[in-house]
Amino acid sequence: MNHLLIISDGYPSPGLPYSAFIANMAEEMTRQGVIVNVIAPQSLTKHWLRHVPLAPRYFTQNISGRTIHIYRPLSITMGDGRFGFITQWFNRYVTFRTAQRLNKPDAVYAHFWLNAVNAIDYIRKHSLPLIVGTGEDKIPIEQINHTDKTWLYNTVKNVICVSTKNKKESIAHGLTCDACCHILPNAYNPEDFYHEDGMLIRKKLGIKPTDFVVAFCGRWNERKGVFRLDSALKQLNNPCIKAIYIGSPMDNCKKEPDYANIVFKGQLPHNEIVHYLNAADVFVLPSLAEGCPNSTIEAMACGLPIVSSDMAFNYDILDSTNSILINPNDINAIANAIQSMLLNTTLCKQLSQGALASASILRIATRVQKIRHIIHSSIKQNNNEKSN
Repeated sequence: MNHLLIISDGYPSPGLPYSAFIANMAEEMTRQGVIVNVIAPQSLTKHWLRHVPLAPRYFTQNISGRTIHIYRPLSITMGDGRFGFITQWFNRYVTFRTAQRLNKPDAVYAHFWLNAVNAIDYIRKHSLPLIVGTGEDKIPIEQINHTDKTWLYNTVKNVICVSTKNKKESIAHGLTCDACCHILPNAYNPEDFYHEDGMLIRKKLGIKPTDFVVAFCGRWNERKGVFRLDSALKQLNNPCIKAIYIGSPMDNCKKEPDYANIVFKGQLPHNEIVHYLNAADVFVLPSLAEGCPNSTIEAMACGLPIVSSDMAFNYDILDSTNSILINPNDINAIANAIQSMLLNTTLCKQLSQGALASASILRIATRVQKIRHIIHSSIKQNNNEKSN
């Protein structure tokens, strides 16, 4: 494989740091010698109605002397309700029109099932292999009609699932079969996330050596659980427990965590997150739904023990060696897990070592090598089918 087209629903750009995971994959593909183009439609409707900033419609990224070309065509979106078909039609149209202007790739990688639907017209026209990466917190099957679902089932020969949960959901929804699925949990770049002494940031934030620091990283919404964490910290009411909340509200939502002992709250440049995570003692993510949480893997790479949800999306990366798993809706359970880490330094150290050990096998270079092998197999199979 020399040339890969990635279809996504986002890509980070200056001032808009979201969808970092797909950028990590594109960057590593590029480091490994693959020519990468990315198409990621963006909503003009959200810009008009919610004042969501627009990314440049085209920009490039230089990685190891090679260039990633990112295309962000404008689309009209109407949510996923009564007029959801408008969203689907426009996203599919702008994806096709943009792809038609590019050199034909060897294969197309769709990041999530809806982006696979967006790629259907282009795949049909050029008879290209389509590989789907499924990592959704919830697969929006109601937005995929029966005809497209049947086409995907019969056409997509390789599906990369970030968790056993995503594999089971994809099969249950009739999108694929067991034989087509490969479970590859999300991964991190060790150049971006690593274990270091966090005392410089602790001093910068006014954190005492005796303070116990809880870190959270993610959007400030109910699904991610930041407000349940905030309530648990208020319940503990311990001035020695400090909080770092890396993230931001969803769209125009004004609600923010307001625990009394927050030492940092807000967004950070991607290259600074590692330092703030290393300033913490524990990472807490009481999420209700995930595909496979990138933020948890990145925190483990920094040596943080984890408190997170006792739910299927965590079972491929978390266990008793690196985490305490809790009911994410139970504020008492969240508080008790934090208290256990605070009072039992031996446990905290053991889970920290377990987190580093788990992270050592979740590196992006290894994951991308496996994905490249899967894509190569798809290309070979596609060529054999066309020649028969």
